[in-house]
Amino acid sequence: MANLLQIEITAADKIVSCERAISEATAAIRNYCHQYIELVTNDTITLDCAGGTRLFLPELPVVSVSAVVEDEEALIVDDDYKLGQWGILHRIGQDWVAGIQIIVVTYTHGYDPYDSLPDDLVAVTTRAAARAFQAGLKASETDGVPGISAKSLGDYSVSYASEAGGGVGEGLMGVSGARMLLLSEKDILDRYRYVMQ
Repeated sequence: MANLLQIEITAADKIVSCERAISEATAAIRNYCHQYIELVTNDTITLDCAGGTRLFLPELPVVSVSAVVEDEEALIVDDDYKLGQWGILHRIGQDWVAGIQIIVVTYTHGYDPYDSLPDDLVAVTTRAAARAFQAGLKASETDGVPGISAKSLGDYSVSYASEAGGGVGEGLMGVSGARMLLLSEKDILDRYRYVMQ
């Protein structure tokens, strides 16, 4: 974020604000994408199943599947099921058993943040976090009063203006009303978004 903003972030309070902004941006991206995104090893989930030969795993990308239990019976990879593209488990030779909370899958999913995190995800997170960080700096400068456009010192004067919030009728928004993710960023994130089947 310091590189994007071309500033140094060294003061302890600014580092805390920066880390909070990154956490908030990360949470917004996770919520929008319906994905945890970071690497999770041996995550065990229990799924409902409508039957058929395909079962969609909810967290992507799927790195590996270590165990599948269908209706309390352990299945064997390549004999009973196979992992396909896009986190799809294919049942071999028959349909998945239909039922509620009937299939238990243990799998590793997500991106290693120090190795494989895609550049576009990093860029969106950085830009969103930078906006939140800058909004916090502006709020600090104006004592938390939104809409201040100018201050003077001689015969003290304050000028106010409406802050564009990115939508009709948002009016004065201040730091708490700032849009976390822009539409252009959501367009980028759409390729990582999980749409419920």
